[in-house]
Amino acid sequence: MARIKLQYVNEYIDRHGKVRRYVRVPGSRGVKLPGLPGSVEFMAAYQAAIATVAPPPPSSKHVIHGSLAEITAGYFRSAAFANLSEASQQLYRRALKPVLEAHGHRLVREMPKAAARNIIEAIGESRPGAANLTRAALSKVMVYAISTGVREDNPFTGLERYRLGTHHTWTEAEIAQFERRWPLGTRERKIRVSQQKTRKGTTNELMITIHPALARALQAGPVVGMHHLLTKANGRPLRGISKFIERAVARAGLPEHCVAHGLRQGWTAPVCRERRHHQGDRRDVRAPHAQRD
Repeated sequence: MARIKLQYVNEYIDRHGKVRRYVRVPGSRGVKLPGLPGSVEFMAAYQAAIATVAPPPPSSKHVIHGSLAEITAGYFRSAAFANLSEASQQLYRRALKPVLEAHGHRLVREMPKAAARNIIEAIGESRPGAANLTRAALSKVMVYAISTGVREDNPFTGLERYRLGTHHTWTEAEIAQFERRWPLGTRERKIRVSQQKTRKGTTNELMITIHPALARALQAGPVVGMHHLLTKANGRPLRGISKFIERAVARAGLPEHCVAHGLRQGWTAPVCRERRHHQGDRRDVRAPHAQRD
């Protein structure tokens, strides 16, 4: 019987006595191989894995015609990308950067669905949210590739999104502990401000009711800059707010599951109870509404 030795294939028996096989290139995540060695499904998965995780060519400065790097650069110059908000553009660029570093030399027209799935699943093992964002960004790139005639289909279409878990809702005791550590006047007390979401090219004037607690936080803090509530000392907008909040939570002695989204949810509940008490409204009002002027 002929024996074929496949490069990078590791085989071991798990604690249940089942044989498992992986493609594991040094410096890359292992990719599970289904079926028996030599079977159609095994070889198809092996070829897709090798195409996905093989190391890039030595010269990173040379951009190959029709490669993922070239097509992505074209997408960044397209009207579809220019019409996105600045925040969305930054998110897509961040999501695509590690993919381009690893797979930018690969030809877009030759990317199979299995390779596209492997790229997303490798990210999703540890960062499901990042995997969803990367899938969306790469799908946009493939739509651009289709429009320019590079390929006829989108290999990222139909890939299932990762279901993200829920965030811990801060208790009133945890909010009080955070406020004791970060009194009025500190930047950390302004993180209750909700995110600003705008569509590029549109300007809408809104009249928003400010809760008294938020008004006190705004009045107590220094005014640095005119458009952003969270800024650096030089007035520039503060980037990396999630990390900023994570550090503030740690310094307040709160557990790691106290994250920004949970703070918003935890703070909204008592505010809504207060509104219902004063207004005699029994409906579940989750947040103040903004009225367009």
